[in-house]
Amino acid sequence: MATAPPTQDRPSTPHNEPPDTSPTSSTDTSETDPGNPPGNDPPPPGHQIQPAGRHVPAILLFVITTVTLLSVDLVSKTLAFKHVAGRPVQLTRDTGPDSMTIPFHEPIVLIPHVLSMRLMTNTGAVFGLGKGAQAIFMTVSILAVVIIGRVFWQSSARAWALHLALAMILAGALGNLYDRIRFNAVRDLLWLFPDTGLWPWIFNIADAALMIGVGIMVVVMWLSDKQRQTDQTAPG
Repeated sequence: MATAPPTQDRPSTPHNEPPDTSPTSSTDTSETDPGNPPGNDPPPPGHQIQPAGRHVPAILLFVITTVTLLSVDLVSKTLAFKHVAGRPVQLTRDTGPDSMTIPFHEPIVLIPHVLSMRLMTNTGAVFGLGKGAQAIFMTVSILAVVIIGRVFWQSSARAWALHLALAMILAGALGNLYDRIRFNAVRDLLWLFPDTGLWPWIFNIADAALMIGVGIMVVVMWLSDKQRQTDQTAPG
């Protein structure tokens, strides 16, 4: 006689049992990690701030600014020493430091009472400071070029004001370094407020770029330090 196969007991399921609402790791949004509050998650690796040395726009800004200012400095010196004195002034390493190489000439007015052109050579640093220490100034300039390049490469790609300042300082250092190597002196040509005596120094584009760059860097560092202090004193 045929018999039916044995049936397996099935677990009974209560029909009125409430659903499980215990929190799970995948759906829990009520608890947060106090060390990582919502909205402050670290950015994914692809969105981290790049160093300027690996950021093409930052490199372009730095290089274009440096090359432009350096070119303007060298071209302005060449044209001034060719035309301002009434005849071309030929400088060599032997004649560069000699002020008698430049003939007497009247200044050429660019902006009345504000800016004139007058030629002179300078064996010192910016604005004629420290005359005669050519070897020291050349060494300092070379070290400055290396340091500026390193600071730019390691800086944040978004620090465009710092990059602009570094490029201006670099252009100024290179412009005057070129003169020291070729002429054993720096060619100067610009004279501010010639009728007043308020500005007794004759300078060049490289000097101006260097000083403005240093000024911008001081402001950038001051603002950065102020922001750092604000962040440290902020609650939480």
